[in-house]
Amino acid sequence: MSTTDSTAEQLRRRREASYRLPPLDCGHRDPEDCLTACTPEAGGNGTGPSEMLVELAEQIEPGDVVALWASAKSLFFAHDFPVYASEAWRQLGPDDPCRLAAALDAAEKWRKYGTDVTQWLEEASAPRPPLWTGRTQAELDEAAKPKPSRVLRATPGWPPIAIPGQPGRYLTDMQEMAA
Repeated sequence: MSTTDSTAEQLRRRREASYRLPPLDCGHRDPEDCLTACTPEAGGNGTGPSEMLVELAEQIEPGDVVALWASAKSLFFAHDFPVYASEAWRQLGPDDPCRLAAALDAAEKWRKYGTDVTQWLEEASAPRPPLWTGRTQAELDEAAKPKPSRVLRATPGWPPIAIPGQPGRYLTDMQEMAA
């Protein structure tokens, strides 16, 4: 069986499955039925599909769908596509097989790994500041130097402070005032 036959079979099953959906305004369940049956010339009510839907249906050939899917499938298995939602992916056209292959890859990862992949995608696509805006080695060395110790002082109205290294001794606001 060729790829074309299996895709045609899939399209036939999709059409059969569409009859389980609620009907459109014209009464049909599949937009393909509306293309000819809903026109006033054919005895329909004239509410047929929108002009945009008619235009799209006329432009899409079944062979185009098959070719796009086959190309995307080969790219998917060869891992020859940009990461989903990356800058390179956004530059691709809507009918580019690489775009579909990346979407398939992301969907497969989401199915396999769940929401962890969604979080990874958000983090991976987040803009990062350039390296030159970071801190220099000299600034990091200066920040790593030990700081002088602070003089311990009690704050009025706060509880006593335990004096480090002298168990049982506390510094209170009264002691500081007396000193």
